[in-house]
Amino acid sequence: MPRKPRRNPKPTPQDPTPAPAPPAPDSPASPRSRRWTIVAVAALLVLHYALAARSLLVENATVDEVVHLPAGITYWQKGTFRLYHHNPPLFKLVAALPVLMMGPNTQPLYSHSSWTGKDPSQTTFSQFFAILNAGRYFEMLQLARLTMPIFTVLGGLVVFAWSARLYGKLAGLLSLALWTFCPNILAHGRLITSDASSTVMGVAATYAFWRYLGTPTWRRAVIAGLLLGIAQLSKFSMLLLYGAWPILWLIRLALAGRPAGPAESPDSTLRYLARTLAHGAAIVALSVLTIDIGYGFEGVGTRLGKFEFGSRTLTRPVPPGMVRPHSRNELFEASWQFRVNRFRGTWLERLPVPLPRHYLEGFDEQKIETEGIPNRYFAAVEIQGPRQKAAVIEQLRRTPESDRESRQAYLVYLDGELRRTGWKSYYLMALLYKIPEGTWLLLAISLVPLALMKRTRAGWFDELGLMLVPALILLSMTLLTDINLGLRYVIGILPYVFISIGKVVPWCQAMRSPWRRVAGSVVAGSLALTVAASLWIHPHYLAYFNWASGGPDRMPPHLIDSNLDWGQDLVALQRWWKETIPDQPIGLAYFGQINPSIFAMRGEPFRWFLPPGLPGTVDPMFGRSSPRLIGPAPRLTPGYYAVSASLLYGLRWGLYDPAPPLTVPEATQPQWNYHPGPGGVHAFEYFRRFRPIMPPIGHSIYVYHLTEEDVAGVNAEL
Repeated sequence: MPRKPRRNPKPTPQDPTPAPAPPAPDSPASPRSRRWTIVAVAALLVLHYALAARSLLVENATVDEVVHLPAGITYWQKGTFRLYHHNPPLFKLVAALPVLMMGPNTQPLYSHSSWTGKDPSQTTFSQFFAILNAGRYFEMLQLARLTMPIFTVLGGLVVFAWSARLYGKLAGLLSLALWTFCPNILAHGRLITSDASSTVMGVAATYAFWRYLGTPTWRRAVIAGLLLGIAQLSKFSMLLLYGAWPILWLIRLALAGRPAGPAESPDSTLRYLARTLAHGAAIVALSVLTIDIGYGFEGVGTRLGKFEFGSRTLTRPVPPGMVRPHSRNELFEASWQFRVNRFRGTWLERLPVPLPRHYLEGFDEQKIETEGIPNRYFAAVEIQGPRQKAAVIEQLRRTPESDRESRQAYLVYLDGELRRTGWKSYYLMALLYKIPEGTWLLLAISLVPLALMKRTRAGWFDELGLMLVPALILLSMTLLTDINLGLRYVIGILPYVFISIGKVVPWCQAMRSPWRRVAGSVVAGSLALTVAASLWIHPHYLAYFNWASGGPDRMPPHLIDSNLDWGQDLVALQRWWKETIPDQPIGLAYFGQINPSIFAMRGEPFRWFLPPGLPGTVDPMFGRSSPRLIGPAPRLTPGYYAVSASLLYGLRWGLYDPAPPLTVPEATQPQWNYHPGPGGVHAFEYFRRFRPIMPPIGHSIYVYHLTEEDVAGVNAEL
């Protein structure tokens, strides 16, 4: 008889492992949960793009964008990066690509001195570009700007992925929601500038390196190297990653030891170090190769001694008797006469540089701006008479340079004070004013699980790794530069903060009821505050200030320039004028690169003129005014006036001739310069004594209606 099978046979070594039970329908591993997660991520990212897109369609291009777009067009059309290499080209290339399909009129510009000169003028080129394409100018800028939120959508994916890997998918959705509705990410993510794109590429590259440290394979090293190179193509501040990543590796090694590898043997440590060095060399080499590809290998291999550097970092004092080149660029002319490439005359001068020429020259320009130039240099090069000028320059060359001397730098503003030297507290205050209260609450809550929750040494590395890059960004901008121009210089901190906040989700989930319900309600309420802040300020994200700081319409504002008024509301002002006072001219002091006369070139009505400035604060260039510029008025008259917040509180600026002939290159320089006058007065500060008749247009342009009585006192001063 056949033997009956046993009812419960014991598994043998040859038996397959019993299949695991299927996941519950709502568990994180279930297909249903994965589908809902994908839908939630997609919905948040689509909403993020929609908010950014509507905002950029309502507001016009800001100061820097007006220059960046034409420069990007030349990169594609001419295959060279010589025009405005002040920033790496990634975001400009992306923005310019769809505009090329519109066939912009640029051919006349390539025979103009703003392009053919030794030092091409990006500002002059951009002004002519606006004139030649006036009929489609705003539309071109809008099309270019619509490409920019693609970067922040990618950034949202990275924020979600990193947070979800650390703390779970629900935590990833919380971090993504903070990114989606952050007013500062929405503000700069729609602009043709480097701030948001570098933030995204920097966090994407660091996430790839963090993954590599967990499992150091050649594939992950290649991905990290490529993304590191792309980050360098977005902004020069991403050079910080070359210092941050080795520190991350050391922290990982100290806290968690070597990653799992082959079986231990006497020489396994040596093999690990050799493999790590090989990976590190490959990462650096791939990043450099990526930079070279991004610049089309233009100028790669130029000998180090051939460069005309001007920054203190890359130069030394000029030796006596050395003849230096001249430049039409004010900064270069002031610097080159007293400084020379520090590598020239050394054994390094013949070294071929493996980086593009315009990458190095752009970095040098950035350093000139961050370091400043001594005022005595400017005074010397402005002396008339070749003999006297040469004698003074030679004397200054022999004078030891002091870091304590006054330097020509940007005017910077904080809490009602305007000065040329920055504040060590500037970026901390900017974060305090411009981060929504709900996000601050969540950050404070996240410190509790950071301190109380038990975690492995590898878990501590994950937490410290999220803190390292933000700390380095904040310290470098605070201690190593004197540029206090806006929160945008430190928005690279934000994605790491949002990822780190994700830890509050598993902490709340680990609580017992009813505390879990209470903690969840607090977290949800804090997130709702951030969402509400974003929807309230929409579409004017650039002007966002939290309610605790007084909001965007506080007078005087805590911050100006790119924090509040960056020239984004000219179109909104023209629309208000057309709907409200179309039969009256309006006096306009506008902080922006787009000349208001462009509306007339487009066949759109806008009657405006320049209001008078206080004595000694407004200078005509070339000893004359352009016939196409209306004003400045000799005296203040009753009527309507609009003044940008940045000019109201004293930033210097210039207004360009809106329609110079291409045969007159100097006509594109500022026709009127606004600057501090005797005693520190500012051109339009007299408007502060009047009350605006309405909330500022877009929170950035104040509108006044002045009577005979109002103007009488001002005219006495004028």
